[in-house]
Amino acid sequence: MVFRHFLENEQQMKISIIIAICLNLFTTSVAVFGPSTKAAHVVSSKQKDLFVFKVNKSWQGARVELIAPNGGIIFRQRIMKQEMAFNFCDMNRGTYKITLTKNHHTEKFLYIKK
Repeated sequence: MVFRHFLENEQQMKISIIIAICLNLFTTSVAVFGPSTKAAHVVSSKQKDLFVFKVNKSWQGARVELIAPNGGIIFRQRIMKQEMAFNFCDMNRGTYKITLTKNHHTEKFLYIKK
């Protein structure tokens, strides 16, 4: 009787361990291979006045706008490739806003021209 009870507990323990391992593998795979929460990230540039960013594939076709320090729109276009660059070499000093918009989601970046 005691031996039978021990075998049942051991089997239940093995099943619990297998379930825990499966859940752990699932949550790890979702975190590693799941979609990124950020639409874009800034890529470092070797040139001083160049702002380069890269978007996720799901954000291709999004609208990008470059907004001047006074609030006027300098540039507006759809993103057709994953990487895009703005050259601020001939621009006046100030803080420029770069906005990406797709399906009512917006990502914003600031570029300070000194």
